[in-house]
Order: sequence, then structure tokens, then C-alpha cells
Amino acid sequence: MFHHRWKRVDGKLIDTRIIRVGRPGAPHMHECVVEFTNAAGRAVRLKVIQTNVVQLPAMRGTVPLLVKPDDSKAVFDKRDPRINTNALAKTRKKAEKERFERELRD
Repeated sequence: MFHHRWKRVDGKLIDTRIIRVGRPGAPHMHECVVEFTNAAGRAVRLKVIQTNVVQLPAMRGTVPLLVKPDDSKAVFDKRDPRINTNALAKTRKKAEKERFERELRD
């Protein structure tokens, strides 16, 4: 799915549970409840299925979503650097390198 014309919104992670444990090295599957405010100002809760491709925040934390125009379905915006595991790893690696270099100079 390419999710063309789906709108980007920030939602809230309400709850999550593991629905399938993967083999060693394979991702687990999570089922999540997310809440967002639609264009009419009404709170909408939907279920989102997710694998370990994204790093979820703590409960009630903000999550970037792609939502179908009729608000009937949502997925996590895996390209958003706030939850993308690859982007988070790069950010951590860069911060660690800068910290190390700073300690070396001091």
C-alpha cells in the first residue's frame, strides 16, 4: 500500500499488545489502539497493526499516523524520524560520536 492521499496527523498511543511473536531475528507483531482528532474535531480511535519497523513511545505518547480520508483506517507513518528505527539509530550514533569527541577534547 502506498497510502496516496492519506492525511498525516499526530495521534496518541492508547494501548498496545503483542499478537504474534516472531522467530529469532524476525519481528513481533503488535496491535495498537491509537486516537486522533479528525477534521470535524471529533476524537477517533482505531486499531493499527505494527511490526518492529517502528519504535513506539510510552503509552499516551504522540505517534505520527497516516489516516485514510474517511477516517476508517490508520497506519503508523514509518518515514517519520520520531519512530523510524533506522533514523533513531542514526541519531543515537551521531550523538554518541559527538559526546565521545567532546570528552576527548576536554
